[in-house]
Amino acid sequence: MERKSIKIEEIEDYLKDLGMEFKIYGNKELEIFGFSSLNHYQKGTLTWIKETQERGKELPTVAVCVVQQGVEITAQTKIISPNSKAVFFAILEKFFKDTDEPEEPIGKGSIIGENVRIGENVRIGCNCTIRGEISIGSGTVIEDNVVIRNRVSIGCNCIIQSLAVIGIDGYGYFEDASQMKTMLKHFGGVVIEDRVFIGSHTNIARGTIDDTVIRSGTKIAPSTHIGHNNYIGENAAIICSQLFGSVQVGDNAYVTASVVRNQKKVGKNVVVGMGSVVTKDVEENRVVLGVPAREIRVNDGKEKL
Repeated sequence: MERKSIKIEEIEDYLKDLGMEFKIYGNKELEIFGFSSLNHYQKGTLTWIKETQERGKELPTVAVCVVQQGVEITAQTKIISPNSKAVFFAILEKFFKDTDEPEEPIGKGSIIGENVRIGENVRIGCNCTIRGEISIGSGTVIEDNVVIRNRVSIGCNCIIQSLAVIGIDGYGYFEDASQMKTMLKHFGGVVIEDRVFIGSHTNIARGTIDDTVIRSGTKIAPSTHIGHNNYIGENAAIICSQLFGSVQVGDNAYVTASVVRNQKKVGKNVVVGMGSVVTKDVEENRVVLGVPAREIRVNDGKEKL
């Protein structure tokens, strides 16, 4: 890690510019020379103290730390916030960003079709294929080896990680009298709104007639399948899961390492616990778990499974 000197005053000014909620206690004259985790703390670096089990633990060697509000810790300078995670990673993003980003907006080997519309400050990695009626909003980042085909609209400030595939036909077929299967051609598209994160190895299928839709702020972890005609609401989290055709997921839902059967609805503010199989619709504000998934309590917003 580069030994880059950052003054606490610089951090304070930056967090104020972002409008983040925080207070600094201690010596603002100190400087930091990088960052490290609390478990592997390096002298002179910024660290993050988030857990309540750190309460009362004295760490006199810690010079500067970002601390979750309500956690007691000994340090020369503390940046205390009710959202310490956002504050800590905002500091890292600003002052310790990776320096291996490509200089060119479109990397080597990428194929961009003539009907692709690209907004301002878009970055596209190497060896991507983006062809069809595609629009990409300003500030979006597309990493290496991504495939985007057919009809896809991507909003602003999205992140699409390497090896994602978006807009190809989903899995659907029809049979004749002898059960000979013929794959069904899809004619819909994919709509991805603003600030969506799509992890690596994720597949998002186009709709059969209507579009597959992912609303603003949703985050999709790597190795997730979003089937044709899915509708994912705002600020949902879909983590390493399989959502088959025509699934509907409500705003702020949280689905982790689970399977959702085709044509099922997962309501707003629902938590689907790890390893579940959803075979029935789930009402809003519920926590479900198991195979098949069963309601275990009302969602109070305090816990993820």
